[in-house]
Amino acid sequence: MRRTAGVVAAVVCFLLVPLLAQRGSGQGGQRGAGQGGQRGSAPAAQGAKPPVKIAGDFDKVHILEPGGPAPRTRDGHPDLSGRYYPNHAGRMLQGAYRIDETIMRQFDPAKTPQENPVFRPEAVEKYLHPTPYGSCPPGGTPTSITTQATEHGPLELVQVPGRIWALTEFPETIRMIPTDGRPHSPDPDPSFNGESVARWDGDTLVVDTVAIETRMRNISVGKTGDANAWLHSEKEHVIERFSRPSKNYLVYQLTVEDPDVLVKPFTSAPHVWTLAQDPNDVWTEYICTSNEEPEFWKKVDDKTKEDYEKSGRDGSTGNGRGR
Repeated sequence: MRRTAGVVAAVVCFLLVPLLAQRGSGQGGQRGAGQGGQRGSAPAAQGAKPPVKIAGDFDKVHILEPGGPAPRTRDGHPDLSGRYYPNHAGRMLQGAYRIDETIMRQFDPAKTPQENPVFRPEAVEKYLHPTPYGSCPPGGTPTSITTQATEHGPLELVQVPGRIWALTEFPETIRMIPTDGRPHSPDPDPSFNGESVARWDGDTLVVDTVAIETRMRNISVGKTGDANAWLHSEKEHVIERFSRPSKNYLVYQLTVEDPDVLVKPFTSAPHVWTLAQDPNDVWTEYICTSNEEPEFWKKVDDKTKEDYEKSGRDGSTGNGRGR
């Protein structure tokens, strides 16, 4: 199970650093495109310290160059196809080894600030509480993408005429989205991913999703862990915007509307993803099951469980959990 207490997760991730090195070794140049495609010097991963060999080659991680213009399809739209990571490095990173924040983060809060979601007071007790210990729910929409801010995993897009597939490795999710501008079904059946339809707005693909199963949770992008997750009502409406300003960069922005839960729609900052640089960076099966660490959950003390279950109800993080 990939859900563990924060300290345990950090220790496990640190021990797995040599293994993660095999997941991709993007070593872009030292100058690149930051938020909004701006160019600037990228600070070295180790600051002013002398070069030291780091497991996983994390000492070689830098902000990527834009890489030239984005490829386009025959119909003239940007080709969004590619395998992307939620950072500026074009490879998998993880929280146990913190490199420079300008490389790790997906947006600069000083340039593109992001407001937290505002919940209706009467909705807090019903909708605002964290995922219970030991559960392995499907990813859903938009969580399978937004949770990568803490999972650090890839998003793969496969674009063909009339449709696009959005694939995430963990939680392992497959979404097929028509891009021909069709409307929603008159009465769509609820599902974990919901019913998504898409249209092009200039060079931006706008994905509109409704009928998301109400047992699914949203993750407040820009925060950490499921302690900031919230349930939603049947009225939830999710709008995702995908754009590719250059070959190496993808920008993802999210809006969540839910009048039963939110005081006003929540809109994220534009979040940067970068194209995988290692040609051998390929798909890995990663499935969360409920039978991998049964003894761990038995040993978690009641106070820790109680603190976690109460966290997030008032919009705070509490102790939360790491990954």
